[in-house]
Formats: sequence, C-alpha cells, structure tokens
Amino acid sequence: MDFLQTTREDSLGPFYRVYLEFIVRRVVHDLGNSISGINSLSDYHLRSGVSDPVLQETLTLIRESAELSRELLLAVGDLLQPAEPDEELVRVQSLIEEAGKCITLILPKSIKLETSGTEQKDAVISVLRGDFLRKILALIAMDLNGIRIAKGAIRLGWIRDDKHARIHYRSTLPAGSPLREQAPALLANLSRSVEINACVDAEALVLTMTFPLVEVVKE
Repeated sequence: MDFLQTTREDSLGPFYRVYLEFIVRRVVHDLGNSISGINSLSDYHLRSGVSDPVLQETLTLIRESAELSRELLLAVGDLLQPAEPDEELVRVQSLIEEAGKCITLILPKSIKLETSGTEQKDAVISVLRGDFLRKILALIAMDLNGIRIAKGAIRLGWIRDDKHARIHYRSTLPAGSPLREQAPALLANLSRSVEINACVDAEALVLTMTFPLVEVVKE
C-alpha cells in the first residue's frame, strides 16, 4: 500500500493533491445526493403510515442511518472547503461544540470523547475557525494512524481567566507517532497571538492553546 501511494505521488507530482481533492469532492457530492434520496424516501413512507411494525422499525433505522451519514458528509464537505485567509471572532464554547460534533461523527466507538467548559461564561477569541477544526482532526488522525483497535479518550475543553482563554486537547490514545513532537508547530498558526504549550508522556498528549480574550460574553 505504501509503495502504491508513493508511486502515485511520484507519477502525479504537484498534481497529486489536486487529483485527490477532486476525487474526494466528487465522492462526497454524489454520496450526499444518494443519501438524501434514501432519507427523503424513507421519511415519506414513515409519514404516510406503515401498518407493519417490522417494516416501520426497518424504515426508521434506515432513516436514522441515512441522516447520520448525511451529517458526516456535510462535515467532510465543510473540511474540504478552502481555508479562510483571515481570522474570525468566535465564541470559544461554540468552537468546542462544533469540533466535538465533527469529532463524534468520525471517531471509532471505542474512543470516548469528553468536552468541558460550559460551566463558565463564554468568551470571544480571534482564530482561524476552519483551520482549528482541521488541525484538531489532524491530531486525532496522527494518534489513530497504525492502531488496529483504538482505545482511550480524547478531552477537548477550555478555561479562562481575566485576559486569556485556554483550550486544552488531551489524548490518552496509546500512540507512539513521531508526529506528536511536531504537534505544537501544527497549531502555531491558528492565530497571530496564540501560544502553544505541549506535554507528552507515557500516559497522554496534552496541548494547550492560549488565546487573548477579545471579550467575555455576559449573557
């Protein structure tokens, strides 16, 4: 597999990324259309009324599975959009929730996702929102790469003080990826003013992203 991948990259050169993105976009687009049809048709029959309870249960399962697949494709489609060049003013809790929803759709069920931060007043930071989501997923992909049966937990949360919001990413996946050492550099460009701190030991990878507060949401 590695040989084939290297061969494709060598043969296509700088066109490889464009080729790969085109294929993925087309697959996402066409699958999305097919799943929307399945979702609509099953929903129509359920609304029309089904007398057979077994058939009703089957249609409900089909609709729920199609809806989950649709949400996953929407998330993948958003991640494939070109990265925005400018930072956005974003509420931290909304950013955590958005990332958590996307991660939940992709994570194996053997990995537990925990999010925190709702117990405090929300805050606004300046960040490349799309890059934040992509890079958090890149960290997870790094830890999952090469693991046949993944077990562990990922925690994504935040705390704040009077001047800063600190977003924490903690992974207890038993990964020995050499990319872990490069994780701080991956996150360094999320904002012009972000500071990244990392702690890697035998039990966990902990990354802290410290952003200056733009404002505290008082509602």
